[in-house]
Amino acid sequence: MTGTETHSAQHVYPGSVCLCAVKRPVKENHNKPLPGTLSILALLFSLLSLLPGSALSQNDYNNILILLSDNKDVYLDVATTITNTTIKYCRNHELSCQNSNYDIVHISSYDQQRHKNYKAIITLGTHAAIVSGKNIRDITIISALIPKNNVMIQETLTTNPKQHFLYLDQPAGHSLALIKALSSRFEDIGIVVDSKDQATVESLQNAAMRLKLNLLIEQIFSNDQVGTAINNLLERIDIFLTTPDTNIHNKSTVSNILLSTYRKRIPLIGFSSAYVKAGALAAVYSSPEDIAYQVRDNIIAHFSSEEIPLEQQMGKYFSVLFNTDVARSLGFPIKSESKLKSRMMDYIQHDFD
Repeated sequence: MTGTETHSAQHVYPGSVCLCAVKRPVKENHNKPLPGTLSILALLFSLLSLLPGSALSQNDYNNILILLSDNKDVYLDVATTITNTTIKYCRNHELSCQNSNYDIVHISSYDQQRHKNYKAIITLGTHAAIVSGKNIRDITIISALIPKNNVMIQETLTTNPKQHFLYLDQPAGHSLALIKALSSRFEDIGIVVDSKDQATVESLQNAAMRLKLNLLIEQIFSNDQVGTAINNLLERIDIFLTTPDTNIHNKSTVSNILLSTYRKRIPLIGFSSAYVKAGALAAVYSSPEDIAYQVRDNIIAHFSSEEIPLEQQMGKYFSVLFNTDVARSLGFPIKSESKLKSRMMDYIQHDFD
């Protein structure tokens, strides 16, 4: 008889990766085992299960589950990089995680009864972070690919003490370090922030003091004040800095913000690669690889019996993107992204504010 079999959370060998719930055709087996074969196989199975690091021994619960919020390529790319880099690191340093299996599952296909088989659960995206945080209480959860200012995430922060959040957002000091690396003539920096976002204001002010930069801050109380606030700044600043606040910088405002700054010949620093492609001079941001490396570090800390650094973490690793076309239009010197990143490292302190 032929049919279709669904394989879910199937472990093949230590350090393997399973894209679970993959359907494969099942063919009828006409070769019957010889008498006594089953008992011999059972004995071999028992002996193999006693070997150190055997894939057949699942009692150590060293396996890792990666839950995806969506079928977007970025989720699978990050999940794949997490597994590859973690396996490599664990093998090179002979950590117990070298024998871990990695199951990659869409959150909608996840069977919540299976979570006790895992030492850690990684969630990618907002939806997977919220669902797992509410339903899984006894296992460490590392949630990545989430924006800090997401309202649903903020409401989830106190829900689960075993859940750790790795934000897409870079520390405020990283953007200021980029400005410092771009040019010494950028001294007066303009920024528009929500009046309720005092945490961002304090982080920026502290970083600006360390880097000896002058911040000119316009605080708004409603979205319709964005244009006025930017115009108030443009006559007094050398460069305009954006923050990942979607109430200020979104699809309906970005074009006008870029146009306003460009007319005044004021360079704009974005917070994402998309912002640079749209017309910002440069940005420091978290790439999929940067996010994967930070997740890897947290997995290794967990397997090494170390404390995971913080319940909430800003971006630790970063990438730099520079828009040469915008630079030429503004008469600004072309900069090497690798050299900018190197200069930034000279300014950045390891406080990840």
